[in-house]
This record gives sequence, C-alpha cells and structure tokens, in this order.
Amino acid sequence: MTATSTAAPSLTRDRRAVLILLVALTLYNGTYLVSWWLSSPQPPFGDFSGLWSFGKFAALAGAGIYDPFALAAYQQQLDPSLSGGGFPYPYPPTFLLALIPLGMMALPAAYVCWIAVTFALYALASLGRDWLSLPGLALVAAPTTLINAITGQNGFLSAALLIGGLRLLATRPLVAGALLGLLAYKPQFVLLMPIVLLASRNWRAIGAAVVTTLIVVVITSATIDGSIWLQWIVRFPSYQALLQANQSSLDHMMPTVIAGAHSIGAPPAIGYGLQLILSCLVAVLIWRASRRGIDSGTIALIAIGSIIVTPYAMIYDMPMVAVAIMLHWKVRIDANEPVPPLEIGVTVALGATVLAMISHSVPFVAAILLVGMLLSMAGVLERGGRLADRLKVSPPAAT
Repeated sequence: MTATSTAAPSLTRDRRAVLILLVALTLYNGTYLVSWWLSSPQPPFGDFSGLWSFGKFAALAGAGIYDPFALAAYQQQLDPSLSGGGFPYPYPPTFLLALIPLGMMALPAAYVCWIAVTFALYALASLGRDWLSLPGLALVAAPTTLINAITGQNGFLSAALLIGGLRLLATRPLVAGALLGLLAYKPQFVLLMPIVLLASRNWRAIGAAVVTTLIVVVITSATIDGSIWLQWIVRFPSYQALLQANQSSLDHMMPTVIAGAHSIGAPPAIGYGLQLILSCLVAVLIWRASRRGIDSGTIALIAIGSIIVTPYAMIYDMPMVAVAIMLHWKVRIDANEPVPPLEIGVTVALGATVLAMISHSVPFVAAILLVGMLLSMAGVLERGGRLADRLKVSPPAAT
C-alpha cells in the first residue's frame, strides 16, 4: 500500500470527525437558541430591541437620538420593562441608514430580517461562492455565531464589511475602500486600516474610503437631520463618561486588556499601558504583513489584530475572529501544512471562554488567547522556537 493511499483514508476520517463535531455544535447552538427563546428574555430579542428602537426614534427625532434621556423615555414607552433604563446610541449617524428601515418593521420581523441578512453578508464576504462547504458549516457552528444571534447585535455586519473590504482590495479597490469606509460606523475597528492601506499602497482604496465617508455625511445630513453629525461629536464625551460609569457591568463581556485590568481592580494606567504595548506590537506585525500583500493570511492577522488593538470590543464583535481562524487554517491545509496543535487548543479554549463570558467574568483569558493566536498566525512563536534551538549549546565533548 502506498503512502498516498494510506493518507487518503486518514484524511477522510479526519474530515468526517470534524464534520461530526461541527454538526454537534450546530445542534447545540439550535437547542440553546430555542431554550433562550422559551425563557422569554428581557428585553425581548436581546440587544436588537435597542437597535430597533434607535431606528424608530431617529425617524421621529433626528439628531435627538443623541439625547440619552429623551431616547430612554421613548424606549420605556415601547417596552415598560425598561423602566429606569434604556439603550444609549453611541454610533455615528452612518448606522442609522440601516436601522431606520428596520424601525419601520414590526420587532419580530425586523429581528429575523436583521440576523438573516447580516449573516448572509457575513458568509458571502468570508467564503464567497464556497459558502456551502465545511468552512461554511464551521462559521454556522462557531460560538461567536450563537452569541451574535442571541444578542441580535451587529457583529456579522462588522465582520462582513471588514473581511469583504480586505478581500476585495487586490481586485476591486474602489469597492473595497467603500466597504472599509462604511465600517467606520464602528470607529474602533478601523484603527488598523491606515496602517494596512498605507503599507499595501492601496491609494485608490484610501480615496474610495474618504469619498464614501463624505457621501454618507451628506446623505445622513440631508435625509435625517442637518445637525446630526455635530450632535454626535458634541455628545460623544457624555457617552464615554456613561461607559466608564458602567464599566464594571460590562467587563465580563469585553475580551480586551483594559476590561481585564479593570475587572481585577488594577489602576487605569496599567490597563492603558498594556493596551498601548500590545497595540504597538500588533501594528508592527500588520505593517510587515501588509507590505507583502493582502492575502488570506494577512486578512486573518488584521481581523484578530482589530479586536486586540481596540480598548472597546464585546464578545458579539468576535465573528471576525472566527473568520480569521477559518482563513488561516484554510491557507495551511491548501499548502499541505498541518494545523499546529497549539492553535487547535487555543481555538477550543477561546470558544469555551467566550461562551463563559456571557454570564461570568474571566479576566484577561480571552485577550491572552487572542494575542497567542495572533503570534502563532504571524509565525512569531515558530521563529522563536527555531531561534531557541539554534541558541542551545551542545555539551562539551568528553575528554
């Protein structure tokens, strides 16, 4: 029997084992969603009820969306269970272009439409025509998919814009720049984009991103409220103060270094110092990778790096991490390279961690795992191992 014929059954068994695991995870996700739905979550439809209310209120009040007291009063009219609280709107006006149409729909229909459309965009951006595949099932089964579906949040949309924009840079730079410009609806996820675009010399994409931003400013000002961008700028410090006042209640949902430091009572300077060090490390790795070209491996680094460098990210923002791992492993498999056991272990641990973070505080664990995955993907750990081997001193020969 040849080596090839021996390897083929082994590969088939491995794929079958992976498929069984993914099917099991998918069934678990479905069961969890049903039990969550039957438990009558409050508020109904999770955080999406907040997104839906943003669209309804902005259609009525325009720039008043940035008045947290007026917004909270309106949300309490929609859902009396929110008495004494509500969802503030921190996003730029860009996001309202998607939310206002949703606000015109009934809440259940809007929720289904939002999850279905954003997940479809997420799968298309991540896999293209190859969405009916094992990687496609992996995206469905990923814990990050479950979390985003439960919360009704915007993690699918952010990942679609980021991954789609990066994948189109080489072939359609104008479309890519437009998508990355739209990603600025969550400004914390475009921190690495100047480094990526400058290092890869994507001047047309830079121009398209700037033009897209200007067009969005004009459209939102003309159709929603002429003062809405000024109100966002003026009110943003108030939102930051509100965020800091409620930081303790959010730490367990944030896979960031700053949240980890805050959750253990470390001085803010410690958290910001660690964040700065890691951000500089990520920036160097992303610059070097982008100089070589924006391929799947580089996109994977950028996606994970985008979570690491921002001080504000939630576990529902991590679908882009699932895509990063999928793209990176696909590159290895296509090159007939094994996936390092360390990366498999980190991936499993990361999935378990984000699920635990839904209701429990796990300080620093997610951040450490993300940094470890980034370093492994970038080859830093492998190069460090080879260097350590070279530095080993052989014992002197016996005389």
